[in-house]
Amino acid sequence: MKQRTQSPPPPQVAARVEKRKEIRARKQFPAEPRIELFRLWRAGAENGPTLREEQGNVIVEGSARLKGIDPPNIQAEGITAAKISKLDIASEVEGYYPEHLPLKFKPQLIKKARRTAIRRDRDIPNSVFTPDTRYIFRDTSFPWCTTGKVVTEDGSCTGTMVGRRLMLTAGHCIKWTANGAGWIKFTPSYYNGDTPFGVAWGTRVIYWQKPDGSDGLSDQETAFDYVVVVLDSFLGDLTGYTGYRAYSDSWNGGNYWQQIGYPGDLSSGERPAFFSPGAIATVQSKSASGQTGYVMGHFMDTAPGHSGGPYWGWWGEEPWPRVVGTDSASPNTPGNDTSGDNEAGGGPALSSLISYARTNYP
Repeated sequence: MKQRTQSPPPPQVAARVEKRKEIRARKQFPAEPRIELFRLWRAGAENGPTLREEQGNVIVEGSARLKGIDPPNIQAEGITAAKISKLDIASEVEGYYPEHLPLKFKPQLIKKARRTAIRRDRDIPNSVFTPDTRYIFRDTSFPWCTTGKVVTEDGSCTGTMVGRRLMLTAGHCIKWTANGAGWIKFTPSYYNGDTPFGVAWGTRVIYWQKPDGSDGLSDQETAFDYVVVVLDSFLGDLTGYTGYRAYSDSWNGGNYWQQIGYPGDLSSGERPAFFSPGAIATVQSKSASGQTGYVMGHFMDTAPGHSGGPYWGWWGEEPWPRVVGTDSASPNTPGNDTSGDNEAGGGPALSSLISYARTNYP
């Protein structure tokens, strides 16, 4: 008799999670946090910033684009099944909740997205399935402070802290070069120029594949459209970081997921937006480098700028959410089937990527 494989437990329904009471901070915020506000590169500098000043406990450095001078490129590290074959790669790993921050299961919402009236027989712009149910939020509590704005030479996206110095975002947000990648800046809890936890800069980007979004994304690219960026500071000690879990198609259709992004259509990428509850409708499997990645189809409202933003859920009484996917692609013509849905990348390959990064860059 064939033994049936037991499905992994699903997360809690998002609406139930969001009714849980806020947990107040149990410790004092670090008295002397060292955060970077901005940075300056001077012409001729090959190894990063050359001008630096400390004022008390605040490191003050100049603008990253002073007189058109860009930060230096960073390293890119491709991984393969052979690289991880001898490592203890986990399909799920816990997050970290810093008790100097309050814990909220729903962020402080400020403004509901505008309701857009779409004319009959017209496509819906930006893959927002009217009525738009996103909310702008502003909240520095955990875990909302683990998310933030990613800025690269090519534009802006969204990222999430998944380790002490590890940030998860979309691969198509990266400016890939012949020998590495372009500069990457991450600002958790960014809001209209405010940087409550400072900024950090990427030193290395770890990937399975290098998706190129300039000509659109294939399903193969979407299934592996995520990278982990190693940052130059331990931001996660202040913000905390999420856990992660490999997605199971047995969860299809469940309203489990919350999604966060910095949409260009609502605030020009200057404020974060929140979508909940959301369901993953379909899953397609793709293979590369001995790994399995998923194209996760859904009808949650997203727009340019959400790319790289997390899809996460909550399990049991854990004080942190677990990421199962990152925002990736939108259809040319939105619709109510798999040819017109929005798509996230995820699956076992996402968990393997984060696990590899945590093992090698703790």
